[in-house]
Amino acid sequence: MRHIVNKVETAMGAVSTAFCLIGGWLLIALSFAICLEVILRKVFSMSLQGIDEYGGYALAVTSALGMAFCFYDHAHIRIDLLVRRLPSPLFRASSFIAIATLGATAWYLTSGAWSVTLESWEFGAFANTPLRTPLYIPQGIWAAGLTIFFVAIVVRLIRIVIAVMSRDYKTLTETLDHQPEDEVVEGVRGVE
Repeated sequence: MRHIVNKVETAMGAVSTAFCLIGGWLLIALSFAICLEVILRKVFSMSLQGIDEYGGYALAVTSALGMAFCFYDHAHIRIDLLVRRLPSPLFRASSFIAIATLGATAWYLTSGAWSVTLESWEFGAFANTPLRTPLYIPQGIWAAGLTIFFVAIVVRLIRIVIAVMSRDYKTLTETLDHQPEDEVVEGVRGVE
């Protein structure tokens, strides 16, 4: 079971990295489109129509696509000034609770995103703009990104539970004790 969960987590990490790269290229393309829009407006008094609309979609989509990548890169904001100084078992317990709470929040966001997407699909909702974009398309991509984030958290929690049950301290250290190299508090953690 542990081997399967590790493979799934590795695959999820690769998927999140790929989506993060796609989101980055999307933002670069949006930047060029905005520059083109500005030049066209200033020089030729014309517009591409919809750059601002698609900019909004790009922001929502890239944010959702980047959440799983940030989770795997330990880049989500953590305020753990005091928690870091706890003994290792208590620190790990607080880290597990933090991940579980993040998972509950991700579930709430994901279920809400899919609810909005399905409602847009059912009612055939279109954007109130000249482009009349079917709203389920950007909303569906947004919901898919949030789903990947939620699944990444669930897989990580399963990995932690398996590590606790098998007393795999190496995996627990890897998943729960992560600290950026420049922020390591020396002498705080005990060695297993």
